Amino acid sequence: MLQRNASRRKFLQQTVLCSLSLSLSESVVFASATKNKLPKIGLITGVVEAEFKKDWEQSLRKVAAIGYTHLEYTRHYGNDLNYFKKVMKELRLESLCGGSAMAQMCKEDALKKMIDASLELNKKYLVCYWPWMDDGNNKKLVDYQKAANALNSMGEICNREGIKLAFHNHDKEFLPVEGFKWGYDVLLQETNPENVSMLLDLYWCTKGGADAIEILQKNPNRVAMFHVKDMDSTPEKSYTCPGYGTIDFKKIFAHSIQSGVQYYTVEIDQHPLPMQCIEESYKYLMALRF
Repeated sequence: MLQRNASRRKFLQQTVLCSLSLSLSESVVFASATKNKLPKIGLITGVVEAEFKKDWEQSLRKVAAIGYTHLEYTRHYGNDLNYFKKVMKELRLESLCGGSAMAQMCKEDALKKMIDASLELNKKYLVCYWPWMDDGNNKKLVDYQKAANALNSMGEICNREGIKLAFHNHDKEFLPVEGFKWGYDVLLQETNPENVSMLLDLYWCTKGGADAIEILQKNPNRVAMFHVKDMDSTPEKSYTCPGYGTIDFKKIFAHSIQSGVQYYTVEIDQHPLPMQCIEESYKYLMALRF
């Protein structure tokens, strides 16, 4: 009788432990399932430009097969615009944006041609990649104010034509100017959110000594897009494929979705094995949970 009761107690203990184990496992799975991940990942086509020049359609199919959902580029590939659009539609690839520098965009006729070309490709944004008429060195507060005014004017024209203007930063915008921590702050303050969205390049932001999380927290819903490019650990702080370098994307992404960032676009300026780089970058970013 005593032996039977002891066996029963042991059975009940094992049952409880098993139930607790299953409960903990389910909790871990649930916690993992509720963590955020990137909704979709895009690509700037520059790093694979050589492949696209050889065979743009086959290269485009490779990019789509990896899993990329949207592209950033300037002109369509191939000689037939309609065929290019047909292939993009077949592959369910979205044309997100493309653009130029202030020197070209500040001319209204040229701007309208860029807008028309972008709309023909169903792009959502026209990007000003460089806000200066020169090398961007030694800029003062008044220079940032003039750049902001120009961006506002271009943004108004873009809005009327049915596309959104975005501004892309480099590291030079993260130097202090009179009354501001960074020149970038002037552009944020002096541009109308209705006219100008921000495309925050995480590599250049970090290289300039800025904090992407601080920018997001102080300016909710201003940054619509990220350029996701990593920084290596060399003294030169060169660019590298996302996941190869030192930028803590997981920490940044933990703040970005709630701050209104909608598009995450991989950028690598160049790489000896571009297709391998963009595939590994995609896998790394898709595996992140934050």
